[in-house]
Amino acid sequence: MSATDAPENGQLENGAKAIRCADAAHLIEQALETGCQTDRAIYLLALAYKRQGKGADARNALLRIANPDAHVFLQMGLLSLKEQQLVQAEQDFARVLQMDPALFAACFNLLLTRLSLGQIKTCAALAAQARDLAPSPEQRRLLDFLRAWLVSCGQRKHEGSFDLSLADMTPDEENALIDLARGLGRLEVVLELLQVLAVARPTSVQAQEAYIEVVLLKARHLVDRCEWTQAEKLLQPFVREHGIGKANQVALFNLLGCCTCLNQDSESAGEYFRDAIKLAPSDPRLQQNLALSLELDNRLFDAEPHWNRYFDLLDRHLPSPPGIANYPEQAAYVGLSRLAAKFAEKEKWPNAIQYQQRALRLRPRDTDALERLFHLYAQAKRPDDARKTLRQLQELKPQEPQYQLYELDLIEVNGLRDIEYLLGEIERVHEQYPNDARVDEKMVNTIGNVIPLMGNLCDQYTDQLNRVLSQIRRLPNYQINWSAVYDVMSDLQREFHKLRRITNRCLPLLTNEEHRRVVRNLAEHIDRKIEVCRSVRA
Repeated sequence: MSATDAPENGQLENGAKAIRCADAAHLIEQALETGCQTDRAIYLLALAYKRQGKGADARNALLRIANPDAHVFLQMGLLSLKEQQLVQAEQDFARVLQMDPALFAACFNLLLTRLSLGQIKTCAALAAQARDLAPSPEQRRLLDFLRAWLVSCGQRKHEGSFDLSLADMTPDEENALIDLARGLGRLEVVLELLQVLAVARPTSVQAQEAYIEVVLLKARHLVDRCEWTQAEKLLQPFVREHGIGKANQVALFNLLGCCTCLNQDSESAGEYFRDAIKLAPSDPRLQQNLALSLELDNRLFDAEPHWNRYFDLLDRHLPSPPGIANYPEQAAYVGLSRLAAKFAEKEKWPNAIQYQQRALRLRPRDTDALERLFHLYAQAKRPDDARKTLRQLQELKPQEPQYQLYELDLIEVNGLRDIEYLLGEIERVHEQYPNDARVDEKMVNTIGNVIPLMGNLCDQYTDQLNRVLSQIRRLPNYQINWSAVYDVMSDLQREFHKLRRITNRCLPLLTNEEHRRVVRNLAEHIDRKIEVCRSVRA
C-alpha cells in the first residue's frame, strides 16, 4: 500500500465503525421496543449514539437510566466536556469521584477539566490522587511530573523556585506533558504552564519552542481584539532571545511588525518585516506586509519592488484557504488592480497602466479590468490605446450603451464645433437608449464638464465685444473704421448665435437643476450680447 492510500483507508475504517455503531444502535432500539428496558441496554444504546457523534441522543438515553452508577455520570461528564460545557463537566466528574473514589478515569478527567477552568492551585493534590490510581507505571511517572509541574507554578509566584524533579524528564515524557497542556483549550492556562516549563527546563528546545508558540498564539488573539500595544509588550522580550526556531522567529517578527504598524509606527514595522524577510525571503505575505507598511509611510515608490516580489511569489508560495479556488490568482488580480488605482490617484499614469495591464492578463475577458484600463489610457492621453481597449469592450458586450458613451471621453473639446459634435453623439445615444439610467448619468456628467468651456467661450467673445465698444466710446466718430467694426460685430453675433443654439440643445438633456440654472443664466447673458451686437450694426 502506498503512503497516499493510508488516509483514504483510514476514512473507510472510520466509516465502517460508524456503520457498525449505527447498526448496533438500531438493534438495541429494537430490543428496547420489544420490552428489554434494562439499564444495561439503555447504557449500551447511549454509547452507540455517542460513538456516532449524536451527543444529544446519548445524553437523553443516559437520563433514562433508572439507577445511574458512576459510569453513567462519567459518560455524561465526557459528553459535557465534548460540548465545551466545562463547569457542568467538572460537576459530573466530581460526582463520579465521590461515588467511586477508585475510578482513575474520573479523577484524571476531573484534573484536566479543572486545569482547563484555570484552577491550577487545586490541581496539584488531584494530580497526586490520580497518580495513586493510575493503572501503569508509565502513567504514574507522568503524573508525578505533572504534579511537580503544577507545584512549580505556585512556587514560582511565591519563592521563584521549581521542583527539581522536572529536570529528570525524558524528551518523550516532556512531549506528552506539552501535548496535554496544549489540549486544555484555555490559552491563559496553557501560557502559564508552558512559561513555567520553559524556565524550569532552559536547555530543552521542545519546552522553549512550545512556550514561544503559545506566546505567539496569545499575541495573535490580542491583535484580533485590536489590543496591539499589549501584544507588542508581550512579544518584545523575545526579540533578542537565542535558540528560537526559524519558523517561530519569522512569526515573531511578522507579528511585531503588524503590531507596530497598527500603532502607527510604520518605520519600526518596516524593520521587523525586513528581519522576517531575511529569514524567509520567499514568503509573499511578508513582502506584502512590508509594502503596506511603506505605503502607510507615504512611500509608494519604495513599496513597489516589494509588491512586485509579492506578485512573483504568489503562485508558488501562497497556500489557498479552504473552499477558495484559484486563490493566488484572485489575490494577484486584486493586488494589481489596487496598485493601479493607487498610482492613478497620484496621476502616475505609466505605473498605473502597467499594473492594470498585468491584472488584465490574469483575466483577459474581465470587462471591469478593461474599463479601468480604458480610463487610464484616456487620462494618460493615449487615445489610440484607449480606442483599442474600447473595441475589446464592445466586442465582449455589444449591447452595452455605456461603451458608446465612453467614446465621448476621447473627444478633445476645444471649440464650438467640438461641443456641437459631442452633443450630437450624446443625443444619438440617448435616443437609442431613452430609459437607461446609466446613459442618463453619463450624459449629465459629460454635459456638466462642457458647461465651463461654454462659459469660457462666452467670456472670450464678451471680452472682444467690450474692447470694440470701448474703442467706439473713446474715439471720435470720424476715426472709427465702421466697416471693420461691422465685420467684427457680425462675426461675434454669429458666434454668440452658435453658442445660444448649443444652450438650447443642452437644456432638454440636463436633469440636474443646478446645471439647468447655470445654462439658463448663460443663455440670458448670450441674448443680451446678441442684442448689443445687433444694436451696433444697426
